[in-house]
Amino acid sequence: MKKIIGLSFILFAGITLSGCSDIMEDSLDSSDRAAIEIATKQSTGNGSIELLTPTITTKDNQLEFMTEGIDENKVTFIFVANKKVFEQKIKNDESYKLDINGIKDAHRTDYKPKVQLLQTIDDTEDADIVTFKQVRYTVKKD
Repeated sequence: MKKIIGLSFILFAGITLSGCSDIMEDSLDSSDRAAIEIATKQSTGNGSIELLTPTITTKDNQLEFMTEGIDENKVTFIFVANKKVFEQKIKNDESYKLDINGIKDAHRTDYKPKVQLLQTIDDTEDADIVTFKQVRYTVKKD
């Protein structure tokens, strides 16, 4: 009997909370929705980023990437292992190289370091985010 009451409570709470999330989502502005989307999906905005070098060695000091569907009129910021390495307008379907020499965590082999693409509403690094994409790469010992 206790199990039935407990399961009923969990079911009731789940139904109640799922309804609240729709109400909460309707009350958010676009920048808040983007922040929630980034936190939950690790992505917001249009387009994609692809690493042309998804695996490197500990001696490699470059990553290469290409984008598709990214806003070419906005400044694109690229971070590798949480350090900014790129800031310029880009063209989709063109490859770009990133210098990762000297970045502390860019050559870690115990996890997959991340590459993050960011575009903001006014082309400054600290403004509201309109596009955020993240990919990871693998580092093998050489």
